Amino acid sequence: MNENKKYIGKKEKFSYGLAAVGSYMIANVIASYLQIFLTDILIVSPVFILVLMVAARFWDMANDPIMGIVIDKTNTPKGKMRPYIKVGAFLIFGVSLLMFLPISGAPAWLKMVFAAVMYLAFDTAYTIVDVPAMGLMSVATPNGKERASLLSFYVTIGSIGTVLPIGLMAALGSFIPETWVYFAIAAITGVIIFTGYTLLYRNSKERFAMHSEKVKIKDMFKTAIKNKPMLLTLLTSMIAAPRYLIMLAAAYIATYVISIPGMSSETILLLLYVVVGGGMFAGILITPLVYKKIGYKRTSILFGIVGGVFLTATFLVGYANYFAALPLMCIGGLALGAYNVLPYPMVGDSLDYLEWKTGNRMEGVCFSFNSFVTKFNNAIGAIMLSVGIIVFQFRQPEVSGVPLPQTEFTLNGLFAMVTLIPAIFFFISIIPMAFNKFTGKNRERILLELSQRRASEAVIADECAECEGGAADGVQKPAENHI
Repeated sequence: MNENKKYIGKKEKFSYGLAAVGSYMIANVIASYLQIFLTDILIVSPVFILVLMVAARFWDMANDPIMGIVIDKTNTPKGKMRPYIKVGAFLIFGVSLLMFLPISGAPAWLKMVFAAVMYLAFDTAYTIVDVPAMGLMSVATPNGKERASLLSFYVTIGSIGTVLPIGLMAALGSFIPETWVYFAIAAITGVIIFTGYTLLYRNSKERFAMHSEKVKIKDMFKTAIKNKPMLLTLLTSMIAAPRYLIMLAAAYIATYVISIPGMSSETILLLLYVVVGGGMFAGILITPLVYKKIGYKRTSILFGIVGGVFLTATFLVGYANYFAALPLMCIGGLALGAYNVLPYPMVGDSLDYLEWKTGNRMEGVCFSFNSFVTKFNNAIGAIMLSVGIIVFQFRQPEVSGVPLPQTEFTLNGLFAMVTLIPAIFFFISIIPMAFNKFTGKNRERILLELSQRRASEAVIADECAECEGGAADGVQKPAENHI
């Protein structure tokens, strides 16, 4: 295969970019605003929110793998992934319009039922569209370098979507009542995500797919779990899941913890996202440059240390010294960006290892694991935020949208959730990467063997195609190599 040949045109790449922006936008709207919407606008019990987040994770444990299995057993004229992107675009658009409907005057039981149904519906719709969209990039091109570049582009451009909801909050919050501003942001986001995924369906192609519809479900999972580099990558990401607290709790920090004279809570929230998001976006931009120089393993370890050191320093400085704390938090944000980028190309890269190891790639199943871990990480952050709200004795508003003063114990606890707690888990997340052997010369050897095997199989396939009648039936297909 010619590594210099490019397959993805500008229109197709633009479609991936817009889909990424919409996907990251809706994910960040849910991550940043759902909990404070439930506690401060709907005013539902934090204990109920905790139960909802835990219950949603059990549903996640089922729907992500199921979606991966469905994809890997699909074979239509439109491809394995693209049909689900078309359907998912409509579903997630509908959920986005309803998710933040401010029914604060409804009975408590109805508000809880509404919140549960809509959150689980969002989780399902996001799975239906996100798993195939991520898997689609793994089959968009047979060029490994172009595939890695596309994955990095998706994450980099998508990260713009993480800050757009905050800009919308600052812009819309000045003239839309707080009870309706979340609904307005979600509705705008729904339009963007629908447009992005619709264009992706129309303009994308599946150029490099290995169909596995005849493989048994249990064998698919047995094969996928042999992908050790993927498992170590996902374990690293899962251990560092408390990093999601930083963005999840930002609205609480801006409303209750940090007070800057002359600034509203919306402006402080925007400042926090500019500071942390600036560091995160810088991390996203430089991470591909770093792993091209030193490899995925060393890059992961490096940024784990950066996140741990600088977020710990932020906590020690304290929220009262915000002029010193914010720059430290910005540097800590580099790790957030790196950990957002790394899993995608690393999982995509690991498919070559899995093919070398088993003869199968299992794009759908592997990327469903990645999608599950992404939502697992968000869930861990949400669950820890719910637990923190309870443990640190957060006082909910008595009137929708009117904050109450908090104790020093609560303020310190909230601040620890966005600094010290993520820092500790950044340090711990370094451990799995020490066992990753798909790197350096060993990786080069595996890729060379895989390339030679593919070339040999291509030659045999060409010889079979030239055979006539019964002679063709007499050519035996070489057995899979399980190394």
